[in-house]
Amino acid sequence: MELNEIKENYRYLIIDSHSGESHIVKTDRLVREFLENTYDISVSHMFIRRNLETVEDVILREGILIKLLW
Repeated sequence: MELNEIKENYRYLIIDSHSGESHIVKTDRLVREFLENTYDISVSHMFIRRNLETVEDVILREGILIKLLW
């Protein structure tokens, strides 16, 4: 796999600080969907995109850390 393919497919890191589990997803919409389905945390994909790309390096919600990798 080329570096560009890796950067395209593995973009967002999600870490559960309570259990130590981690997940990597491709899009901000998948982050939103994962948070909603797994942890019952409701945030919009635009909130995730705006905060990670322009405001903050990470988002921390209820012990769940979200980081934009590339």
